[in-house]
Amino acid sequence: MRIKEIKFKQSKAIKMENECISILILPEIGSKIASIYSKEKDFEFLFQNKDNSYKKAEFDSNFEDYDCSGFDDCFPNIDRSKLFINNQLYTYPDHGEIWSANFDYKLKSDSLVLDYKSKYFKYHYRKIITITENKIIIDYKIKNNLKTAFPAIWTMHCLLKYSKEIELNFPKEMTKIVNVQQSKYLGEKNKEHSFPITADMFGQQYRLDKVNNRKEILSEKYYNYDKLNYGKVSAFYPEQKSEFIIKFDSEKFPYLGFWLTEGSFKGDYNFAFEPTDGYYDSINLALKNKKVNIIDPQQEYSFTIEISIK
Repeated sequence: MRIKEIKFKQSKAIKMENECISILILPEIGSKIASIYSKEKDFEFLFQNKDNSYKKAEFDSNFEDYDCSGFDDCFPNIDRSKLFINNQLYTYPDHGEIWSANFDYKLKSDSLVLDYKSKYFKYHYRKIITITENKIIIDYKIKNNLKTAFPAIWTMHCLLKYSKEIELNFPKEMTKIVNVQQSKYLGEKNKEHSFPITADMFGQQYRLDKVNNRKEILSEKYYNYDKLNYGKVSAFYPEQKSEFIIKFDSEKFPYLGFWLTEGSFKGDYNFAFEPTDGYYDSINLALKNKKVNIIDPQQEYSFTIEISIK
């Protein structure tokens, strides 16, 4: 494994590579993974920044005003919210705080260690990235340094390259989903649908495990209805005979979101599997649903995300 500092689109980047894969991490842009590239298939898996540079965001910036690319961590929420914690009002920023954070980092012979200490929420956020053969292992440790419990949602926000022929693989136990945004075809928020095949609002068959269903500009977002017992999803690209596989601990991340934009959001075409520990998006809604992670004072919350490519 080789690791070095480089420049990528005018931002400081860390390049990690071996004989199989190459990845780029941007410490000053929320520790975003900007590229996951297969050397064997000569294929980039992540949706790329369309601009020639990355614009640096500040705390509580609007996520949509920035690049909306690559693999970001959404923590401690997705939808902008306000919440009283121990009689103090906190603002949970749009798509969380981490994506706009500036990380300290250390290059080691076998890993990259990234650290961020939130001055606002008082947590210490650490991620350790290693690569071995065709796998990327990301170990997370989040310590709550508040004097009170900290309600928080962690969501994987990994935007993948779009292909009309993509084959989406969800856990087989998923038989029902909940639509979470107004949709021409899936209807109102909170409308339930069978999975992977449902009837749309016009009575026509709609494949939720496929893209390019209607060959028009649209976006969809939905979540699994029941908690997951199996933490594995993948996207297969037939043209390249390549697969992007995500593994996660379903006990810690029992909820799975799926996002798809086919030109509807900023003109972009991409999609994302979104394993998460809160249901869903808003810290207020997750607390109301009693489906949220609570990190106790001085507690360290740890988990691992594993990505493999074939």
